[in-house]
Amino acid sequence: MNYLTGLALGVSAGHKLHQLLQGGGFTLVHAMPARRRYRHDDLLDNRELALQWEQHLRQIQGITQVKITPETGSILLLYTCRDEYLDLVMDDLSRRHKMPDPRAGYGRLGMNIRGLGRQVNRNIVKNTDQLLDLRTILAGLMFVSGAAKMWTLGQRPSGPQMVWWAYSLLKGRY
Repeated sequence: MNYLTGLALGVSAGHKLHQLLQGGGFTLVHAMPARRRYRHDDLLDNRELALQWEQHLRQIQGITQVKITPETGSILLLYTCRDEYLDLVMDDLSRRHKMPDPRAGYGRLGMNIRGLGRQVNRNIVKNTDQLLDLRTILAGLMFVSGAAKMWTLGQRPSGPQMVWWAYSLLKGRY
């Protein structure tokens, strides 16, 4: 396989993965001023989810009426807020829907791992008088390890990759 074939295959796989992860979301079917209709595949014949979403949407300030029809997977919203605000509300609802239930085994495990990471980070910040945090320590270790492998062992690309990871950790949020 040559470089261009591999690149085309990677782009195609990435596109399919993006479609898979984005699929099943809200589709705006109809929009008029102060009125929108959405469809969502997961609402089809799912009365429990329809009731949850209806209760959630009714609590949002600016939404005056909510009607969800599980038979068609349709959501009708009447609203007085700005369109951009409603877009944010629907994006938030979509994100919440994709998150695992914290009571599920894998959801609980993920929450426990994140909680442990936050606790370790708080202890490091507290014990170093806010000089270091977990992200900085991990980035430093990866940088030193990556630099050592690059210069002493001549390893590539794992050494530069570790430097890149260190940079990414420093740049991002924990």
